[in-house]
Amino acid sequence: MRRLLVPALFSLAIVLSTTAAALADTIRLKDGSVLKGKVISYSQRKFTIVVYIGNSASQHVIPVEEVDSVEFDANDAVAGTSAPRSVTAAPVGEVNNTPPATTAPPTESASTREQVAPPPANDPPTARPAAENEAGVIATLAEKNVSVAAAADWTSTDIRIQKGQRVVINASGEIDLGENVRSDPEGLNKDDTRKLIPNRPTGALIAVVGDDNDDFVYVGKSTEFIAKHNGILFLSVNESNLKDNSGAFIARVKVLSNK
Repeated sequence: MRRLLVPALFSLAIVLSTTAAALADTIRLKDGSVLKGKVISYSQRKFTIVVYIGNSASQHVIPVEEVDSVEFDANDAVAGTSAPRSVTAAPVGEVNNTPPATTAPPTESASTREQVAPPPANDPPTARPAAENEAGVIATLAEKNVSVAAAADWTSTDIRIQKGQRVVINASGEIDLGENVRSDPEGLNKDDTRKLIPNRPTGALIAVVGDDNDDFVYVGKSTEFIAKHNGILFLSVNESNLKDNSGAFIARVKVLSNK
């Protein structure tokens, strides 16, 4: 089963060395989100991390103010890659009423001011200012078109969701599930005992918030749901074997604030 898992081993506060392209394991954000991948740069008080989900990769630029801790892969350090200058660790679940240890961000130098690789081809999220809610108006926080490749395990929308926010998705397009079997975002009646949502049509568009749970959401052509987790919104196809698929759905994602 294609499931997004991130083992929670430690909570660490670190300082990156000024060497460029340091390899990292996990970035934990103050809103509870977890990004697991490789930190490729730190510049202008922002971390750049590449997250790999199946055969696809997505790049995220995170301001240091939003970062709670960074955990490096010890194997990368042994291999001769850049290691953190200092590390403070505490086991997960340990109760501590004192604020977590913090360290100052690294001093920028010419070697750290690398040009960050261009973002994915998908449209960037459109941030919108919070609206006055006195009249019950719900503010649109982000809105974006995303191309969901039928052969990709998961497609990152690059939109970070917070628990309790309302997510609205409208989808269109048609994909090939192999052997010229066509499906729209609603899916079709096709046997597949290993698909992620067994009681929903095969080939349908599905979603998940975060990479550490299996609360998969059936999207179809249109859906609206309240996020149960913090994390990045991912989209995929409800089918166990994606290798012979082709084509893509187009999903319009909108994130609304809490009431």
